[in-house]
Amino acid sequence: MKSMINIPYGLTHGDELVVIRKVDYDALNRKVEEFKDAIKKIQRGEKELKNGKTKIVNSLAELR
Repeated sequence: MKSMINIPYGLTHGDELVVIRKVDYDALNRKVEEFKDAIKKIQRGEKELKNGKTKIVNSLAELR
């Protein structure tokens, strides 16, 4: 049996709605947080590179 739910226009303001399972939403939200964290780290690295606080190496052996 299919269910139908009426959502008032005032609630959506004419926008489309998407309904997903909570498990899928939580997984998506975790991915978003991981991307935000990665972007912050990239921005910090770019800032340090611009300020000359990084060391450029050609191989991992140079780090010793």
